[in-house]
Amino acid sequence: MDLTQAADQVARGFLTGKRRPPEFHVAVTRNAILDCLLSSEEPDFIARICGPVAHPGVRLVARRVVRKIAPHLVELAGQTLAEAR
Repeated sequence: MDLTQAADQVARGFLTGKRRPPEFHVAVTRNAILDCLLSSEEPDFIARICGPVAHPGVRLVARRVVRKIAPHLVELAGQTLAEAR
């Protein structure tokens, strides 16, 4: 399994609760994990999606998602590396 697939699987697993998470939330989580591992297609993904260059609506939702995953990001990155092996 490659790193992107592993990050997607870990993101879905983390976000899944009583209902299926929105795809945008999965994409933000996946790319934030990859950004943490320095493997994101977009360098500095977290800073760009949560910063002033992002569309205000996108930025608002992205910040909510990043705030939710931030305390767990190192653990999620570790799980991603383990899944990719």
